[in-house]
Amino acid sequence: MSTPTVFKFINHASILVSHGQHSLLTDPWYCSNAFGSWYQKPSPRTEDIIELINNDQQIGVLISHGHDDHLDEWFATHHLNSFTFFIPTYPSPGLETRLKVKLGLKTRSIGEKSTFGPFALRQFINDNFTSNDAVVIIEFDNKLVIHANDNWHEWPDKMIREMMPVLSCYAQKDVFFLVQFGIADCFPMNYPKISTNDARTIISNRFLSYKSAITKNLSRLGVNHCFLYANQSQFDSSNHELRLILDKVKDELQQDDCFNQLSPGDLVCEDHSIKRSSSEKPDFFCFRLKALENFINTKFRREASVKFVPLTLTCTSDEIAIEPNGITYAANRSTWNSILTGELTFESIIIGGSGLIYTYEADIREHHKFMSKTSYVIQNKIKNDGINFFLANY
Repeated sequence: MSTPTVFKFINHASILVSHGQHSLLTDPWYCSNAFGSWYQKPSPRTEDIIELINNDQQIGVLISHGHDDHLDEWFATHHLNSFTFFIPTYPSPGLETRLKVKLGLKTRSIGEKSTFGPFALRQFINDNFTSNDAVVIIEFDNKLVIHANDNWHEWPDKMIREMMPVLSCYAQKDVFFLVQFGIADCFPMNYPKISTNDARTIISNRFLSYKSAITKNLSRLGVNHCFLYANQSQFDSSNHELRLILDKVKDELQQDDCFNQLSPGDLVCEDHSIKRSSSEKPDFFCFRLKALENFINTKFRREASVKFVPLTLTCTSDEIAIEPNGITYAANRSTWNSILTGELTFESIIIGGSGLIYTYEADIREHHKFMSKTSYVIQNKIKNDGINFFLANY
């Protein structure tokens, strides 16, 4: 008999907790760039996103704070706009204003306590660290999930004291602690004046401080292990060596029985074990890119005025497989993310030079004319249809 599941990990800081006819989704960031250049790597599983947008349950969406990697505005407005967004009560109304005024979404403040179906939500804020980021406790079905997201720092005594009356109602086996474990900025990777040796020391010290703080928080809360998330994103850095060092240091420090790194699609069970999910489809990024490629190639065939030329879309960060008798567009993931959400068109590559174009012949004027026109067709379809555009063309 299989062990019941407590929650599914979607990606980054996003988990889906389901009970009865209700589900709670945290911090969705699946499609758009964050901070202009961050992208999801690994990307979510395609099956999980399709299941989410086709979910017939009542869904509440929890946004822990306003960083772009915790709120995908494009996805939220296209596919979550009928749901209620739960947000911590912060001194500044910025997050609530962004959701209500800019995005037109329905919000509800958590405050001391808020409920949604079988779920109870409580917020805890360390005012000395940041007054605009919260640890949120989710209670349901005799389980307690600590959604700490970016709060890797050592929590003050006052905050621990406020949390303990809630935690004391649960056995240790029923408490599930999730927290970020990663460098969430570009320091020191994008600081070229810092030597590699100094950068290696900085990276190591930062991770050691994260681990020390998290371990202390666990001990003070009486919890003996945690799940790591909110550390799976990348940006294109010119210093590939430092990226490798960062990943190596993180991997080494995670070799601890109390630390469990989550991967997209993981199911966390009541006994804290993890069920790894297999996938028959490419990840969500590759799924969308292939669907876009299919749409363009199909449209080529339908256009009598254009000689059909096989088109391939790929990433500059991947091994580029060039179509010898066709045209290959290569760009980095952040550029593709912007095209795949309709923020940019293909003219950003054709005219703007945001990517590379591999072609079997020099004169491709007719192709470029066709692609420029088709760019706006694609952009409008993505803006109107959202994920359904990709589902229809994969």
